[in-house]
Amino acid sequence: MIKTTGLKMLDPMKAIPHDDLVNLLKLCWEWRQDPNLVMQFGNVEAEIEFFASLVKADGWLKGDHIDLGLYLIRKRQQQLEEVEIADWTTTDVFFMVPPCGMDWQNVYKVYTPFMLTKYKHWVAVMIDLVLCEIKVYDSKVSLIPDDIVKEELAPLSITLPNLLNTIDFYEEGVYANNCSRDWWCPWPIERVDVPQQSNEGDCGMFVLKYIELFSAQLPLATCTSHNMPFFRLKLAAEITRGDAYFP
Repeated sequence: MIKTTGLKMLDPMKAIPHDDLVNLLKLCWEWRQDPNLVMQFGNVEAEIEFFASLVKADGWLKGDHIDLGLYLIRKRQQQLEEVEIADWTTTDVFFMVPPCGMDWQNVYKVYTPFMLTKYKHWVAVMIDLVLCEIKVYDSKVSLIPDDIVKEELAPLSITLPNLLNTIDFYEEGVYANNCSRDWWCPWPIERVDVPQQSNEGDCGMFVLKYIELFSAQLPLATCTSHNMPFFRLKLAAEITRGDAYFP
């Protein structure tokens, strides 16, 4: 059973509750009183710089920001959709199954953040376990030529089917006799047209919004550079409260 109705009602631009903004301001005040204060959010120990770079316009997001954002998205999915088989899950930035992540044999798509290290640029990657292909959602296609992106992801394209073969992935679960191509061959990589950033530092936030909106089967109309300051503040409020906002 696959259930996505709850997430389809998600409003990306829903206002941040007043109380959550107050709590975020209180947190900032505590850090102002003690700049060396370290706080725990999920598995992340955060100092003041963590939130400063998150809410700063054009601030570059690190792996901890990405992982916390994805964790909250997965946690909300589990709270909304108590099903054995889901349409999607995500990895963390190390390509591991993280807290609240689902077993790959119980999903059809896996979203993962991917760092193009040479360019210090995040992209979102969708691994389609049925079509056996890899989609790349890149918020700044002008930065890196298409052939370079495919070259960077080629090891994943080759290694992934080999790993799945090792564990007899397509012999059981939701995929038995359900794959649409010769999955043991290198999987094709395609960079998909998506809304683009107009500055230098928003790639991480775009990755989070691509994954959140695509996984909820929502359009990307709100995924713009103009809205990123709001999304940054909203993520900071969600991290502070420990939950992503519900529809």
